[in-house]
Amino acid sequence: MINEVLHSRLIAFFLGLWAMYCASIGAYDGALFIPSIYVVLLLLNYLDQKKSEGSRNAHAQSK
Repeated sequence: MINEVLHSRLIAFFLGLWAMYCASIGAYDGALFIPSIYVVLLLLNYLDQKKSEGSRNAHAQSK
């Protein structure tokens, strides 16, 4: 579920829209804050998938 939400085109569109709005009014901290949270969520999702894949490989090798 979270994977589909993170890789959604709609989310990417709204992030770009928000960054453009914040940049147009000069609030660069707002333009960077929300996309940075999105990047952290992507990174955590990637690390979680990598960890679960590694545990599956270790479990398969121990059999």
